[in-house]
Amino acid sequence: MEPFDIDMSAPVDPAGARDGLGGPGQGGHTGPNWYIAFGMDLGADEGTEVFAPFDAHITKFQPHDPATDSGKVYGAQIFMRSPNDGMGAFCTHLTGTPDGLGIGTEVKRGDLLGTVFAHAGIPPHLHMAVCEVLGGVDGERRGVDLYQFFLDLERAAAGTVIPVTFAQDGSAPIPQTD
Repeated sequence: MEPFDIDMSAPVDPAGARDGLGGPGQGGHTGPNWYIAFGMDLGADEGTEVFAPFDAHITKFQPHDPATDSGKVYGAQIFMRSPNDGMGAFCTHLTGTPDGLGIGTEVKRGDLLGTVFAHAGIPPHLHMAVCEVLGGVDGERRGVDLYQFFLDLERAAAGTVIPVTFAQDGSAPIPQTD
């Protein structure tokens, strides 16, 4: 696959955003799975709206079922992929997902995904992990560290959009800032 740019914006409504709680390799983000090891906990008040940070289609969706909430696994889980399937993101700790959201749903950057859900005294946050997909639709998912990038977007002017280049060679994605 050729390198590509994708426009990204803040996933958490800046009005309810709080400082980050830890990025890749911090705050329990270790382990063999990219969606844990490259997790970014973006702090937010409970009930803060969460939006699609890029245009995507939903490839996995588990709605929030309070009866299954436990430990670090709670809230709705969403995995979305860019239109070209070259990158994706995993989001969790959500509730209030819109009716009709599910596998196959296309979302545009800025579309509502749900609201931040707090559980068992854990500070409320959006857990999000981003990966590059190398080698096509069924290729290797390689986690990428965009923690500081997303924290900066949360502090930027509302509506800020920044293109990010994915080289499709395993190198770190590059935000195209001035």
